[in-house]
Amino acid sequence: METKGIQQFMNSYSVKMIIVSGLAILLLIPSFLIQDVIRERIALSENVKNELYAQWGGRQVVAGPVLNVPFTVQEKSESGQGMIERKGIAHFLPETLKTDGMLAPEKRKRGIYEVVVYEGLIKLKGSFVQPEVSQLDIPDGQFNWDAAYFTIGISDMRGIKNLPELVVNGQKCKVDPGVGDTDLFQSGITVKANGMDLKQPMNFEIELALNGSEDFSVEALGKTSEVSLKSDWAQPSFSGVFLPTDRTVTARGFTANWQVTHLNRNFPQQWADKKFNTHEAKLGVELLIPIDHYQKSMRSVKYAILFIALNFIIFIFIEIKSKTRIHPFQYSLVAFALLIFYALLTSIGEQTGFNLAYLISAVAVTSLISWYAFSILKDRRMVAWVTLLQTGLYLFLFTILQLQDYALLAGSVGLFVILAIIMRASQQIKWYAEG
Repeated sequence: METKGIQQFMNSYSVKMIIVSGLAILLLIPSFLIQDVIRERIALSENVKNELYAQWGGRQVVAGPVLNVPFTVQEKSESGQGMIERKGIAHFLPETLKTDGMLAPEKRKRGIYEVVVYEGLIKLKGSFVQPEVSQLDIPDGQFNWDAAYFTIGISDMRGIKNLPELVVNGQKCKVDPGVGDTDLFQSGITVKANGMDLKQPMNFEIELALNGSEDFSVEALGKTSEVSLKSDWAQPSFSGVFLPTDRTVTARGFTANWQVTHLNRNFPQQWADKKFNTHEAKLGVELLIPIDHYQKSMRSVKYAILFIALNFIIFIFIEIKSKTRIHPFQYSLVAFALLIFYALLTSIGEQTGFNLAYLISAVAVTSLISWYAFSILKDRRMVAWVTLLQTGLYLFLFTILQLQDYALLAGSVGLFVILAIIMRASQQIKWYAEG
């Protein structure tokens, strides 16, 4: 009699719901493992991209030209006894700077991974006014005008594809690799101002042919800076601290124009040594391939507990209504089928893209669960409800994943509606009929 009572207690729906609830929580562990797998695939994808970028040329940032003049000044020693000579470099930015860029993008593939690279033709034109050393606050500074030089910052020197010449007041100047100092740029090219009269206005121009990948940027170093970029890439993302004053984006490409003055920056037109950082005046465009299946797969995994919980609830309702016993192990198999969906979504998405992968994975898992439910219940009507639930859940998740600004709102409203439906369905269940 006691054994029968224990068996009846273990078979009660209250105990079954406790067991199933614990099982649902336990099955969250595989969902975390799937998230780790997605992170690993993202890391692998980034590694492959970086290898391709290293062979072609990385993100390019062009800045300058900047006029640099070495100086020496006599200062008191730290001990206060005697004078010491300090060396430094004064930097003068151009009065006007106009940048015209044409980017020719190209897709490159390695295995299943695809990246975008570009060939850029960049023309820099502008002018320098007579340098005003009095504004540098370097009293008694001795400026070595004979050792002055121009520098142009280029972030990835491997991408230079021509032999550029800096033309100053009609005079062609030889370009040397590397920067004369690292106060402003870590890499770039240098032009020695041998024989130039630097104490007069100077007009300059230079043309650069660059290979780069994903991103192209310039630094607005002129007192007035005008930047114009064109490309036949139809999906640009404008980056940096300044947005274009006007832009046109069509299926055939984009054009964008920027206008920046020195008042928009937080540094002046001249200073000494490393007092200011010009990188804060960077602007440009990203040429990204819109591959977001990894991000969407990661977002979808976070809804695993919702899918498992709702499926367990509907199977409990079916179990009570049909008087068919469903073993906790069978609940586990249904949950594992739901988790396999995310593995399928990630792996197929790498081959076909997210939307088609989602359709294939959802149809496969829904068919599998519906077939398994029919093998247990032998009731077409109940199986139809299971299939309808799976279809509705996958449509609901797909809608949320496609939304950006309204994803939270749509998700919250959807969960509220689902909860209301479950509450309504629970009213049709005679919870104590077993007793």
